[in-house]
Amino acid sequence: MRLPVAAALLSLVACSESTEGTTPKLEGLINPRQRLITPARVCNAGGGTAGWRLELIGSRFIPVPRDALTDTPSVELPLVSLSGPTDYTLPADHLFFARTELMRMDLPTRDSTPSNTLPPGTYSVSVTNPLGGTSELEDALRVVPPPEITNLTAPDGFRYNAASPLVIEGSGFRSDALPLIVLQRQGEEDQPLFTLTVVSDTRIETEVPPATPEGTYALTLTNPEGCSVTRPQALTITYPRLGALSVSPASGPAKSDTVITLTNTASGASRPFTTRGTHDVYLVAPVKTDPGQTVNIPLYDVTFVSSSQLRATVPNCSGFDSRPVTDPSCPGGIVPGTYGFIVADPSGAFGTLPASSGFTVSP
Repeated sequence: MRLPVAAALLSLVACSESTEGTTPKLEGLINPRQRLITPARVCNAGGGTAGWRLELIGSRFIPVPRDALTDTPSVELPLVSLSGPTDYTLPADHLFFARTELMRMDLPTRDSTPSNTLPPGTYSVSVTNPLGGTSELEDALRVVPPPEITNLTAPDGFRYNAASPLVIEGSGFRSDALPLIVLQRQGEEDQPLFTLTVVSDTRIETEVPPATPEGTYALTLTNPEGCSVTRPQALTITYPRLGALSVSPASGPAKSDTVITLTNTASGASRPFTTRGTHDVYLVAPVKTDPGQTVNIPLYDVTFVSSSQLRATVPNCSGFDSRPVTDPSCPGGIVPGTYGFIVADPSGAFGTLPASSGFTVSP
């Protein structure tokens, strides 16, 4: 702490009209991550090396300069103590004076330095000014343990073209405020899981988004008060596969859309096309309005012909534009080139046709 500056500041504070005596008044304790939650919740783990930063709100918080005329001036801050499942007094270097109405404190945790694991439960908080006078706020703080994950289950497996239900079991989940749940894999952006229900403090039901890339993911769950848990290699996503795909014709002009037939040669564990439901077919290509970006362009008029064939129209000219396109230059059409397909079956299976044996949009 910059002691000469602090001493000068506190001298001014002592002379200000806002100082109405030495008895403080504690009105609230706030976790900045959840300002509207009362009592404030804080986790007894995590928080970095210093612990979790909390805010004390009230009035007449009055530090006192010490040894101001010596070479080693200091400042004595109000004393902050907790009482509940255990009693605890904050170390002086974990307290920070902002103004007479606001102090901040770093609450140590299991993972901070120094560490201190407060037992879960509800605590009263008191502030005592150096020159006397104490204010106590009952049930101001609720200490909770970090969440734990014991099991993850995808009860129906994974579907490429639909959300896949996922059940997370463990403890310390929050039914009154939704956690943040993220899938993580090396080299890829984090994948948040947006649709979720906290059934209880031991069970969460959520969904893996459609077309999430296959692979093994870690899962991190973060409660609103800040504590998180990561389960490495928690989830391996794989989808059932269609058979070998081929396309005919294998090319079409850029100035008009082209009707094609996709053939699925299924064998072994690979699946044929299913009769019921919608088949989604995409050409992976850029359009003229954004030629530098490859996107999944949906084919239209996709029709089930048989368990081995689909008929569809490649939007060479229309791209994402509404049909019919009246401009003969096809300004929103597909950039000429050779591109691959992604085919998603209603069963949840999918297949790809690489550009090397895909469809060519000719100039």
